[in-house]
Amino acid sequence: MKVVIAGGSGMLGRALGASLVADGVDVVRLSRRPAANVSVDATGTDRIVPWDGRTTDGAWTTELTDADAVIDLCGLSVGTWPWTSGTKARLRSSRLEPRTALVDAMRGLPADRRPRTFIAISGTDGYVGSDEVPADESTPLADTFLGRLCEDWEAAALPARDLGVRVVLPRTSVIVGRGAPVLARLTLPVRLFVGGRIGSGRQWFSWVHLDDWLAAIRLLLDRTDVEGVVNIASPGALQQAEVARALGRVLHRPSVVWTPGFVIRLALGGQSDLILGSRRVGPARLCDLGFDFTWTDFEAAAREALG
Repeated sequence: MKVVIAGGSGMLGRALGASLVADGVDVVRLSRRPAANVSVDATGTDRIVPWDGRTTDGAWTTELTDADAVIDLCGLSVGTWPWTSGTKARLRSSRLEPRTALVDAMRGLPADRRPRTFIAISGTDGYVGSDEVPADESTPLADTFLGRLCEDWEAAALPARDLGVRVVLPRTSVIVGRGAPVLARLTLPVRLFVGGRIGSGRQWFSWVHLDDWLAAIRLLLDRTDVEGVVNIASPGALQQAEVARALGRVLHRPSVVWTPGFVIRLALGGQSDLILGSRRVGPARLCDLGFDFTWTDFEAAAREALG
């Protein structure tokens, strides 16, 4: 089996590559940082191939030939601060340009030698406002910058369907795992003794442990009958105040400082939606597929991830 991972030098790409190689899969990582070191002790192969992430120039396009799957993990973190017009443009281009280049490269291959599957990562940020019941894959995305960004990101992958390629769109919640950037941001105020409720504290927080994310992606690779949007989020969503208390217990710090919502809005502007927006996401399709989550308790997951 051969899998090509675009964005293979990031945390998710490294973890997924190691998981696949350990099972004897031949992995090719497309990276704009080809000097990154790869150290994997396994039976498969793991190669890094340079690309510019924008065009079909270069030998990387040949790596897609006869690939069992292409996985696109590219995209600048939406936590990048501040959200200037330039930052928003980079958030879009970092997602749309690599995805468009991948689809264009598939189009340039003979029909019988194109990848069989295209797993194109997406996010759950567009589900903001979900409170009463968990958002499932049929829930409309919000008409916000993040909602429109997710829609455009996913739309860039859909032309691959016309090429005879199976397209899967995993909407991924906040990753909890060793070295996860968002987890580092969540724990910083707690470590500085200023953690606690933000705004009302009732906004929902959806997450998924890295182990479960890897297992879900592997399932989507294997299940050739699955297409379209799939939420990857633990069924253990909880509210922000509960997140703060759990991290306080894990880090043995008090977590009782209240930060009013207007302070966050003044400091972050539109980006405050990342913190104050409520996202209660449910893994409906994964559950229908019989997926069994290992981590459903946030505190236990955070304790493991933080060592």
